[in-house]
Amino acid sequence: MRPLSLFVVCILSMSSLTLTTPGEGASTGHVRRHMPNIVGLTKAQVYAVMRHYQLYFRTRGPGSTNGTWVAAAGQSPAPGTVVAWHATVVVDTTVIPARGPRHVPRLVGLSRAQVYSVMREYQLYFATQGLGSFDGTWTRVIRQSPAPGTRIAWHGQVLLTVTRPGPTTTTTAPPVKTNPNDYRIGDATWYSYTPGHCATWFLPYGTHVNVTDLATGKTITCEVTDKESARGNRVVDLNETQFAELAPLAQGVIRVKVSW
Repeated sequence: MRPLSLFVVCILSMSSLTLTTPGEGASTGHVRRHMPNIVGLTKAQVYAVMRHYQLYFRTRGPGSTNGTWVAAAGQSPAPGTVVAWHATVVVDTTVIPARGPRHVPRLVGLSRAQVYSVMREYQLYFATQGLGSFDGTWTRVIRQSPAPGTRIAWHGQVLLTVTRPGPTTTTTAPPVKTNPNDYRIGDATWYSYTPGHCATWFLPYGTHVNVTDLATGKTITCEVTDKESARGNRVVDLNETQFAELAPLAQGVIRVKVSW
């Protein structure tokens, strides 16, 4: 009778198990599923979620080559997209925690392009004062507050005292053209923004532009839905995902042609 009792217990235990696939209900097949939202998750959380959804992923961005990334800053495809079982997702990475306090980086001596790159990586805001701060023509940081290493909140603000070279070293941006198939050549950088959208200071909202990396010939398309605060030679701010399609995020600034 003991073996029979054990058999009955096993049957009752197995009857209580339910196998489910995320987003599809009870199933053991290779069903399609909706892409989860992993932006802002830590590395450990990304691994856990992707295992749960039975999806693969590859990484790009800071810390992706040596495994030192700590959080997901972006993803492709977007959350909610229906993907195949065991599909591969692209995860844009960062070496800075997605949220929470962080230490202020050292910014004194950096160029404007370097400041934008570093502050976007650390997910901090900054304000400027001094020569060139009003019209965005400053080229170098000479003081900062709070000091490097100070612990501040995520999305906290750092005040930078900036300067610019004399009139003989300044450059003049090319004039805005008004003919069909207009274009402008200058610098592009990136910031955390909605994929497929970008910012310029000289085009109206809703303009669709092609952005071509002059070094590689690679081109992406985006819609202008934001305004740049800087002018001069900077012609477009791209979202992280599309900048990474043209060049590594760590490069910070690339020379591009913007046409519309």
